[in-house]
Amino acid sequence: MRPLTQRLSIRWRITIGSVVVGAILLALAAVVFHAQIANVQLNADKKLLYDATTSYLTAINDHPDQIDPPSGEQHLAVVRPDGSIAVDNLPDSLTDRLDDLTALGSGSHLITAANHEYLIVVRTVDAQGGRWYVVASHDQRFAQDVLANLTNILYLGVAILLFGIGVASWVLTTAALRPVARMRATAESIIETGSADELPVGEARDELYDLATTLNSLIRNVRTTAAREKQMVADASHELRTPIAILRGQLELAQGNTSDAAAHARDLTAARATAERISALATSLLQLSTLEANDDPTLTGAAELAEEFRSASDRARLIAPEKNLDIDFDSDIVDDAAVVCRISVLRFGQLLDNLLSNSVRLTPPGGTIHVSLAQDGSGLRLAVADTGPGIPSDFAAVAFDRFSRPEHQRGGDGGSGLGLAIVAAIVANASGTVQLANGPDGGLLATVLLPAQGAAG
Repeated sequence: MRPLTQRLSIRWRITIGSVVVGAILLALAAVVFHAQIANVQLNADKKLLYDATTSYLTAINDHPDQIDPPSGEQHLAVVRPDGSIAVDNLPDSLTDRLDDLTALGSGSHLITAANHEYLIVVRTVDAQGGRWYVVASHDQRFAQDVLANLTNILYLGVAILLFGIGVASWVLTTAALRPVARMRATAESIIETGSADELPVGEARDELYDLATTLNSLIRNVRTTAAREKQMVADASHELRTPIAILRGQLELAQGNTSDAAAHARDLTAARATAERISALATSLLQLSTLEANDDPTLTGAAELAEEFRSASDRARLIAPEKNLDIDFDSDIVDDAAVVCRISVLRFGQLLDNLLSNSVRLTPPGGTIHVSLAQDGSGLRLAVADTGPGIPSDFAAVAFDRFSRPEHQRGGDGGSGLGLAIVAAIVANASGTVQLANGPDGGLLATVLLPAQGAAG
């Protein structure tokens, strides 16, 4: 079972916590204040007693035989050196203990007599015949009554203050949580209606502003991810529908041509090619989805990328040997190059392979493809130029979209339309840029700029 504090709302927890903390602080303040008042009262009584005994000390020095009895509220006794009492109006309980009082020595003392507490001041003076004692007393009951009344007032004041603290905490917490309530209402509305709204962000740059901003960023990311997944499903459904229908027809033909071995073999070969195309399309879709969902945190040095660049040249010559293409690779990256880019060797290889396969597919037999890798400013510049048909002007704006292909390539061997989308995703994860343009002498020029990052880990 959860503790009570975990079952209470934030408003109640803050209010109770404020009251508890306030009670502790006020109790400490009340104790200190009570002690200070008691000390002030005691010091005031001491001063009165010292003032009252001063005149008797003077009288003992001036005329010890003529000491006037105390007057008014004064309660004191004068004791001669021989122990006899010159004057005395102390309470009987103190008079009976006068010898004990003079034995206390000079100073102030608190004693209890007849169940009452008294403040006693004893002063001495050496005069005619030896040492005289002046003993003054003050009944502490009045001071105790004053302190008791003060204590009651403090109790009442503390209770009123605690009530005020509780009410203030409740009101302030309610006001502070009002934006949270608005955010919750908006979130519930978004869930119920599926609207494109975001959580309200207040003008104050406080913790709630930061929370709303972070949650809005999360909402946008979730929507982007959901839209991407929805788009992938729609794209996959659209693109796979035709090859699956073709595969089904080829398999039906193969099933119907079992008596003709040659036709049966041709149908199975065609079905296998279609299945491979479907598999390649599905693999590309999953690869693109992975690229769009995750950044590539790997840092790789230019020398390692240059090594992958040289490996890609060998792979490119194996793509379409029958086209007799002149593929030229040129790199000026030295082994000790200090450039580091945020891209893994694997992703860089995928980037090269997709750009090269696109150029190899579109370049006519006997054409030329020139690939270069060079240091550009603080980063790297990858360029792929071919002597193919180039890019139509109306296609440039959508070239990196999924399943985008120029009109003249649709229906033929125009690829899946995912290669450039994968290129764009890899470059975006590397914080770089990619551009397509027609070369000055025709053909397509693809340029990738990879900015330099921190040191490789």
